[in-house]
Amino acid sequence: MLVASLGFLLTGQSVASLEAAVKRHPMAANVRALADAYVAAGQYQKASEAFSRAAAMYGKMGDPNAAKVLSGYSDRYRTSIGLFVDRPVSGDKNGLAKFEPLAGCYLGANIERDDETRDPAQFNERIGKHHAIFFMYRKYGVEFPKEYARTLREARCALQLAFEPSNLDEVQDDRYLRGFAEDARQSGIPVFLRYASEMNGDWTPYHGDPAKYIQKFRLVAKVMRETAPNVAMVWCPNEIPQEPIASYYPGPDAVDWVGVNFYSVIFNDADRSRGAEWRRPEDALDYIYKRYSGRHPIMVGEWAASHRSVVDNKERPDFAANKIAEFYSSIPRIYPRVKAVSWLSFDTFKYAGQGRQLNDYSLFNNPKVAEAYSAAVDQPYYLDEVRESASAASRPSSVGPSSRLEAQDLVSAYMRSYEHSPLTTFYLDKAPIAKFYGAGDCEFHLPRWCPLGLHALRVEVRDTAGRLAGSANVPVFIGK
Repeated sequence: MLVASLGFLLTGQSVASLEAAVKRHPMAANVRALADAYVAAGQYQKASEAFSRAAAMYGKMGDPNAAKVLSGYSDRYRTSIGLFVDRPVSGDKNGLAKFEPLAGCYLGANIERDDETRDPAQFNERIGKHHAIFFMYRKYGVEFPKEYARTLREARCALQLAFEPSNLDEVQDDRYLRGFAEDARQSGIPVFLRYASEMNGDWTPYHGDPAKYIQKFRLVAKVMRETAPNVAMVWCPNEIPQEPIASYYPGPDAVDWVGVNFYSVIFNDADRSRGAEWRRPEDALDYIYKRYSGRHPIMVGEWAASHRSVVDNKERPDFAANKIAEFYSSIPRIYPRVKAVSWLSFDTFKYAGQGRQLNDYSLFNNPKVAEAYSAAVDQPYYLDEVRESASAASRPSSVGPSSRLEAQDLVSAYMRSYEHSPLTTFYLDKAPIAKFYGAGDCEFHLPRWCPLGLHALRVEVRDTAGRLAGSANVPVFIGK
């Protein structure tokens, strides 16, 4: 049946013919062929729905790999829109994890190999936004970075430390570990200890023995809690592979924050045939977020978007700028339990080891990338200091049919689509009130002239060809 359904597509049969074929023979391969036909016809929302249906069918057939791939295609062609309004933060701070803000997201970066500046204060000045956290790598067995901690204390910044053993057996409750913990305590700054991260990947030397990994993580957590109350333990897998992640989880009593590492690249694994421009960066959060955010605040331990790939050595600042805009606008609206995010400003062509010189993630090698980053993080939601009372003053709340708004309320949208540079237009009772081009934040204040009463708030997203990619309609009550 797969051959037959592909035959319909390859011989130029219409979408209607394929739809009829699927009705007669609703098999997974046929639904997949129909999805491809919708893509060829530019009917992207229908393509997304068909890919999703095919993914579910393959999942039931016992083929999780096909299901995952097709779910990704569904995301690629789906247009969805959520409306939000900023509301003051309220809530109980009891029950928060160590250093967790009630609302907002700590802004962080790694500049250990940044050619423009490796000084946190200068970096903050260049970006125009103070960063709450700077992170660095430290091999297990090397002393705590006292000088860097002193620099961060002077700059009012916290430290995220990727603390990486060469093997699990070297991790013992001994003079070294106790001394490291004491030095961390004496640093006088908040320390996020990201011990043995990316353990789910076979590229790490501590992969392969989950039971021993958990034992050693819990040992390090015990020593830190006995000696260094200013240290928060971060358990941080890589985004992929997903299958082994849960087997390495040390338990809620040993973990303060759960992290995840991932990157936005132009080509997966530097393979020209595996273009990744369509992938939304926030999708890499889904597995970790859904599984662990109910128990822990989430930290993006390291992320960046490439603007140059080894595949063709071509500068693509627009790719990085779009991913930056998409990612930093998604966190407040879709992933509010992400409470810290750090960019890795790193040119792998220059500083990575052999075989890993694949992408340029530096912020300053292309001014357009730095400008996009500065614009994306320049909002109060991204917190500039780790302290006990840290919290954003407001956060986006979903707008629904029962929402009550006021004139001058800050309204925004989270929008995702197959279109990378959409035109987004807001209407109030059919009158256009705001218009935005490109990815990222679409936010505006409701006009002062809004009359009281029930209104129709609508948002439309159009692609570069002028086609309607998606829309959302919400009845709202505007009052005092």
